[in-house]
Amino acid sequence: MMAERPAMEGRTPSSEMPPELAEQVIHEYLDQHYRETLDQPVQMLGGKTPRQAVKTQTGRQKVAEWLKYLENQTARQPDRAHPVAVYSLEWMWTELDVHDLRR
Repeated sequence: MMAERPAMEGRTPSSEMPPELAEQVIHEYLDQHYRETLDQPVQMLGGKTPRQAVKTQTGRQKVAEWLKYLENQTARQPDRAHPVAVYSLEWMWTELDVHDLRR
């Protein structure tokens, strides 16, 4: 085991995973996380869930701002090839029926 140790230095488990698989795993995690988030209170939405907030015009505007914030955070990933940087929140705009507010 000790003889193998130097060969492992500098390598992380994720560097051993094929990039396509890493992207799939991370995107599945993000899908699950955001699906759960749609039914949890969000501070930017005044403590309402996104599904609750979209029931009013003011809430719809806030949800659109929240989604834009999430997209901007994703776009700020330093490594544009990172799986988080290429994750699309498009489905959330559609699911919350606020796609018409996307600019």
